[in-house]
Amino acid sequence: MRTGQNEAIRERELTSGRSPAAIVIATLVILLCGYALFEAALKALGQDPLIATPETWWTWISLLPGDLNPLGLVATGLAAMLLGLVFLTHGTRRGRLARHSMGCDGAVLIVDDQVLAAALARRARIEASVGPGQVLVVISHERIDVQIRPTSGTPIVPAVVLSGLEEELRINAVEPMPVINVRVSESGVIGQ
Repeated sequence: MRTGQNEAIRERELTSGRSPAAIVIATLVILLCGYALFEAALKALGQDPLIATPETWWTWISLLPGDLNPLGLVATGLAAMLLGLVFLTHGTRRGRLARHSMGCDGAVLIVDDQVLAAALARRARIEASVGPGQVLVVISHERIDVQIRPTSGTPIVPAVVLSGLEEELRINAVEPMPVINVRVSESGVIGQ
């Protein structure tokens, strides 16, 4: 595979698609059209409308703002604008999935952040000589936060843990290389 194809695959696997937003908009349009069709069918059958006849809706829309409270119109307009901006932003900017890529020649290798966090927590436990449950790793796109609760009476050197975690990321060739922040808790765990 060529490098351009690999980059396209990598980008697709690391970012979220636009499908959920399109599905939400399509569902809202379908529901609105379904309601309008239902009201038109009720009118054609000579039945009373569920809420209002289509003519009533069109008359109400054509007479806007009419005698409605201006504050309510402003609030409705701002809510519609905000909803439109959310969908516009979602449609033009892709989201990021909780994944990182790993360097691999001739292929694309993607790892979930949970898997990477588990590997880093294991390495931090080894470097800090603590037991399971004493290390918490939180990964974001550009940052890794590691919190360690030491065993009471056992000092932990954050620099040693940090160098071990950086080595783990280098071995696994994680791209982009995130910044690691190691914090050692003030309170310890008894006898682990």
